Amino acid sequence: MKRASWWAVAVVLSVALRAVGQDVVEVPLAFKPFKDVKEMVNLSLGGVTTWLPSTPPKGYKAPPGTVKPKFFELSLEERTFVGMVAWSSPQAKTYDRLWVDWNNDKTFTGAEKLMGTATVRGKEKFVVFGPAKQSWEGRELECYFLVHDDSHIHLIPAGYWEGSITLGNRTVKLGLVNANTNGFLDDRLTASRSQEADVLLLDFDGNGAFDVAEEEPLLLGEVHYLTNLVQMPDGAFYRLKVAEDKPLLLLERDKSPTGKVKIASDRFQLLVAGQDGFLLVRGSDGEASLPIGSYQTHWVTVGKKDREGQMWAAVAGFYGSQPRFRVTKEKEADLPFGPPFKLVFIVEREKRTFEFSLSLEDRGGHELDGVYTPKMERPPEPVLVIADTKGKVVKTEKFHYG
Repeated sequence: MKRASWWAVAVVLSVALRAVGQDVVEVPLAFKPFKDVKEMVNLSLGGVTTWLPSTPPKGYKAPPGTVKPKFFELSLEERTFVGMVAWSSPQAKTYDRLWVDWNNDKTFTGAEKLMGTATVRGKEKFVVFGPAKQSWEGRELECYFLVHDDSHIHLIPAGYWEGSITLGNRTVKLGLVNANTNGFLDDRLTASRSQEADVLLLDFDGNGAFDVAEEEPLLLGEVHYLTNLVQMPDGAFYRLKVAEDKPLLLLERDKSPTGKVKIASDRFQLLVAGQDGFLLVRGSDGEASLPIGSYQTHWVTVGKKDREGQMWAAVAGFYGSQPRFRVTKEKEADLPFGPPFKLVFIVEREKRTFEFSLSLEDRGGHELDGVYTPKMERPPEPVLVIADTKGKVVKTEKFHYG
């Protein structure tokens, strides 16, 4: 079957909604180039990422005079591209030159070299190369390479495709990112947090932006990997299909019967795997609807308002055995994870040496990965204070996030 393959070409379309059938809508898409490093990284969920080892792949070597070379291998569909980064001179302060062996001849030439521009985002350093344009196997590739903190590299498309859909009396902005940079916009999530999938952008809260949390990109749920079923702001689930010959999405409302699940929180999100593959589900006021069936949970985020009405969030990823639950039409399912949380304080002693650790666990004994303030930041690290029987402080130690 032919797959939808549109490359980074600026297509000007009137973004309108046209009904195809009773429950199918067309969403035309227009290409939007990324405007800065923040958009590149956040909206592509990092794109395709790999490390930068100093040892060259078999058959490759750095050209004479190359300063501090490192190498990389990036896979696009059935093809693996080998590249190299290096300093431009011994006086340089970062990796500001990049080569890609586009023709696979195991040499790096001047025609394959790109110059980099350094930029800082918070405590992170990026060197941006591109946009690079290359033809291969009938495709036109346009992308950026980002060297991140001199240790790894991101391959990111030059932009994303954006459109809008009207649901009831509300217009919802959405988009697609060819995050694996293979030229096809229909690669679905097959493993939790996989680099093999494309990315769906969904302005769920209607603020006009695709929101993403800096420390935990999936936390807000507006930028996530593409799945077979998508829950839209009207609460319904839709099947998403990408047109084969033009930048167009087809959304068909799913008519599967649904049931309810509940969890003690003001809002929550679940990434589950069920009969239709992976599914991101949103809930509010302690409950959510899912298609009837059995599910495995890969991660959950929960939100709870404080006394000032500000939303705090907590996230737990289930990396061992994923909690299972079943959704039926007759009975609301009480999920076996989530609040209430308990603080676990562990003391280990070896002779006169004591070690302390602190963690948060949910009702099922699952350890939380993180807690976030209303500004989507980690709370200050807790402090351990040890006092003698008279209340005199004898030791103060700060815990550190693992």
